[in-house]
Amino acid sequence: MKNYKHAKEKRPTERVSFYIALSICMMAVGFAVWSAYSTLNGTTEPESNTYFSSLSTENAAVAQEMTGITEPQPQTQAPTSAPTEPPTQAQTEAESRLFISETKPADTEDVDREAEPDALQAVLKINDSLVYPVKSHHVTKPYSENGVYSSTLHDYRAHTGCDFAAEEGENVYAMCKGTVKDISVSELYGVIIEVDCGDFSVYYCGLDTDFLVEKEDEINTGDTIGTVGQIPCESGDDTHIHIEIRVGSRLIDPLSVIENNG
Repeated sequence: MKNYKHAKEKRPTERVSFYIALSICMMAVGFAVWSAYSTLNGTTEPESNTYFSSLSTENAAVAQEMTGITEPQPQTQAPTSAPTEPPTQAQTEAESRLFISETKPADTEDVDREAEPDALQAVLKINDSLVYPVKSHHVTKPYSENGVYSSTLHDYRAHTGCDFAAEEGENVYAMCKGTVKDISVSELYGVIIEVDCGDFSVYYCGLDTDFLVEKEDEINTGDTIGTVGQIPCESGDDTHIHIEIRVGSRLIDPLSVIENNG
């Protein structure tokens, strides 16, 4: 009977110990679970974006190696050169004079314009009145030191002679008395007959090859020296004879010394 009572008295104490132990175990398990969760959560959450940034960079490098395509970069446009301005009329005229000096019919030396006599002085040296080189007195293109449009060469250049309208094969007459100094053939002006008239020279350009005079022949005003042919550098114009007159080294307007200027 005493043992029964003694056992019955001990049961409450044992129950308290059991619950205390159970609580401690549950706390330990809870702490262990919390620790594990904290550990796992800490490894999956990055402290910074450094990793992803490096991963993105590496992926971009790999993509470039695989595809050969790089991210487009802004391009800077190279400065373009200033547009070329069209040549001025002064430049065109200067080029025209250069062309004429290189392709002129006469084989004379080029001299400085300032050293040459002016146009009036050159004209006054010619005392005789010259006659027209063809029957027609019609001028198709006058003398001009300024740029004149060429329908053959399609540009502007000086026209240092005077063109008189004429039919191909028509007679060409001596404009004054003189001596045939030279007869030549030019790729630009065709057949050229140069006549020395003393203080000046006359150049008949664009004659046919069947000319009627020879070098050193003495001719008089009005003599037939040949017939109208072709002028290659002026083939775009109507058929004509091209006349140039030179006083020393200066070219003058043929109309300024033709009789009555009309």
